[in-house]
Amino acid sequence: MLNKEKYLATMNLGLQDDNKLGWKIGDIFHTSGTTRANGYNYCGYEEMDLPRETRVRLTGIKQTELNASFHDGIGDVYVDFECIDRKNEDGTLVTCGNRHAWSLLEANPSHMVCPDGSGDLGMVLSGVWCSYAGVYEAELDHHGQRVYVRNKTIKLDEAV
Repeated sequence: MLNKEKYLATMNLGLQDDNKLGWKIGDIFHTSGTTRANGYNYCGYEEMDLPRETRVRLTGIKQTELNASFHDGIGDVYVDFECIDRKNEDGTLVTCGNRHAWSLLEANPSHMVCPDGSGDLGMVLSGVWCSYAGVYEAELDHHGQRVYVRNKTIKLDEAV
């Protein structure tokens, strides 16, 4: 039996703490990895995995003191969000509550939108922008690992 009222009332819903990331309710971000939604069939909704880069809208932001002793006295940020393009079978937007900010790509200081204007998402590594998107090579390397080849890389000093 679905409990839509409880499902939509996530832990930090409507909470807008001042936070170290400068985020606001309504900001649109992307999941940083596969994220499990509706765990254990929460409120009767079927579990699902949200793929990396799923677009989400923040619905609550909580600045905590957790781990503050490791980060210059500023604690972790937890967020609630709803998926923009994913719905449950009954049509409600998929929600996730009380997730660590690092579950979103934009929390990572290395995260950057592609400088060529394409809108592709990626990160900066040693002065090179690298797309998140890519494929694993079929062949194994000399360590027995598959090499991940990114779809696009751009040297930032050449992108200006």
